[in-house]
Amino acid sequence: MTAAIRSLADSLRRFGDERLEALLVARPDLTSPLPRGIGPLAARAAGATSARRALEALILPELHLVEALAVLEDGASPAQLAAAVSSDPPTIAAALERLITLAVVWGEDELHLIRPLREGMRTPAGLAATTDEDPTPQEAQQRVERARAAHPEVLETLAWGPSTVTGEGRLAAELLTAGIVVAEGKALHLPRTVQLALRGGRLRRTHLAQRPAPDGPELTERIPGSRTAQAVERAFEALRLLGTVRGFDEDPPGVLRRGGLPQRDLRRLADRAGAPLLDYATVLQTAWQAGLIGHDGQEWHPTQDWDAHRQLTAEQRWAELTLAWARGHHLAAVVGTPDSSGTGRSLLSDLTRRDGVRTRRGSLLRLLRTSPGVDASEESLAAALAWAFPLVPAEVIREETAALLVEGRALGLLDGGALTVLGHELVLALDEEITSADARLAAVLAAQAPAPVAEVLLDADLTAVIPGRPAERLLPLLDWTEVVSRGGALTLRFTTAAVRRALGDGRDAEALLILLEDVCRTPVPQALTYLLRDEQRRHGRVQVSRATTVLTADAEVLDLLQSAPEAAPLGLHRLAPTVAVTLSDPGFALQMARQAGLSPQAVGADGRPVPEELTHSLRGRPVEPDLVTIDGPELRVPALEAVARLRAAEEGVSDLSVTDRLLEAISRNDEIPLGIVDGRGGVVVKHAQPLSLEGGRLRAREVGRDEEFTVLVHRVTLS
Repeated sequence: MTAAIRSLADSLRRFGDERLEALLVARPDLTSPLPRGIGPLAARAAGATSARRALEALILPELHLVEALAVLEDGASPAQLAAAVSSDPPTIAAALERLITLAVVWGEDELHLIRPLREGMRTPAGLAATTDEDPTPQEAQQRVERARAAHPEVLETLAWGPSTVTGEGRLAAELLTAGIVVAEGKALHLPRTVQLALRGGRLRRTHLAQRPAPDGPELTERIPGSRTAQAVERAFEALRLLGTVRGFDEDPPGVLRRGGLPQRDLRRLADRAGAPLLDYATVLQTAWQAGLIGHDGQEWHPTQDWDAHRQLTAEQRWAELTLAWARGHHLAAVVGTPDSSGTGRSLLSDLTRRDGVRTRRGSLLRLLRTSPGVDASEESLAAALAWAFPLVPAEVIREETAALLVEGRALGLLDGGALTVLGHELVLALDEEITSADARLAAVLAAQAPAPVAEVLLDADLTAVIPGRPAERLLPLLDWTEVVSRGGALTLRFTTAAVRRALGDGRDAEALLILLEDVCRTPVPQALTYLLRDEQRRHGRVQVSRATTVLTADAEVLDLLQSAPEAAPLGLHRLAPTVAVTLSDPGFALQMARQAGLSPQAVGADGRPVPEELTHSLRGRPVEPDLVTIDGPELRVPALEAVARLRAAEEGVSDLSVTDRLLEAISRNDEIPLGIVDGRGGVVVKHAQPLSLEGGRLRAREVGRDEEFTVLVHRVTLS
């Protein structure tokens, strides 16, 4: 005969290794630091902070069971629990088993909800908080039966609505007289026992045990393969938009004071790229999360990782971009919208960060893979997401669902409410390590994309047509031209402005002519040759460069400074024997000159000395990508190893510290003698029951008294 389960610790001691692993993976905060035994693990799992975190991992049917257990008498049976949520024991069995695995509930025939949740859920299932004035369940039932004959429809409405109601006049007066509602100031509310009686003792009218499936019209294709072709086209379009980051060096967008990209700059960049605003925002935000762009406090620029990224194949670049989006913590589609404080969300800033969005995004992507033939509606996806994350506000659910559809489409992963062939592979890649995930995504794009075209058709009107997807060697043409149209073919036009822009970026017109002669079947039009060579001759007669700091000194002093290794970071450029410039800020230049053994003087534009503190700025700081951190705790040791160490600690209970022994007592609901060191160094012994231990403070109740007390753990001694 199996012994009864008397505590959460007893429940955990019956767990097999696999179930303990599942607990630690689902609640990784329990392992920081790793408890020295099952008892301390149980006490930590029953702590208020950890219990609140555990709630966030619950799906809707599990949350409903927790709410019901918070209302029912402690020790309710599975049958009573099922009835409270309008279900039956077999239907709730899976959800109940997971709650037990999560150490939120313990027991078999008698179920117990851990204390912090039982005490902390004040208004479960919309019921009012309990008060001493509430009628007994029997009295509440009598009130309901007396009032039902006069107001059956009103009572039915009140039963499943919120506990707080508004109203006045005859009906409100009659309900007050009948004791169905009670007054609290000017507001009215239903006592918990009365509302439970109205609901027939149930907390939920229905029990939604299964996640709602995506709902929408069946997917159809008038031309087979068209959806895949469009997805591939959008994937390469995302790479084209990413390529516009090259222009940041010559015309960099600014940085807002609180961080982020100004909305006017975002609109300007999107217009220049010829792309919808949210598509461009998606690509730019993803590039930032991938570390490809960063700012120096005043301007956005490509980072050092950008150059390495550009050396990859197009398929590899898309794979990196897509994984950065899927595993990121930001929403691009909310740019420009106000947050809860009314502040407009700016792109490339923490204002678009959303804790938990990566998990919810992955949940929706995996769900879509289970319904490959459905063009799911946004409403059905939001309902499915709300079922999986019931504590997330409805507004957040709607916002993230809409963002997924917009951002996923911009990267070629979604077409309406359905995954594309590229999106299906992304879902598989979510559970792989980064190298294999990159390889998977690059391979699927390479397999679905048409072969690149390595030839161009030139016309005398200065247009160029690439009949297909451009090969890598043809991409330089985009730097010299304006895009006329996209589609099955790419049509470009050489213009004076485009040619001058390319020359300004350091491109070589003669190298372009050599390329065109090699890739064009017909001779290069004479008008194009004249345009390129004439503009090259005119280019560079006036040279403009940027300098942040000017240094003037005798020629031999500048020679000494320029040759000093300490001044190498300045990158000095000599304009004349006595004049040099650097991109570093004045404060940094002063510091480097001193390290080189000189005694520099800061001066203003008029040559007069200025206070040195006025010479410092942010312009000389190197461009670095913003750090991206992950949300939520993670296991510091593998789950299997953590379980093995727990088992080993369980066998060596004699070595438990005071903290671990207190946790053990909490897990067993034991009453123990507590020694408490007073302010004079003496020890006061109280026979007490430890209740919780968090933040270095022990909460306990002395035996024989109702009052609780709190004491710092370092003042506690145990015999």
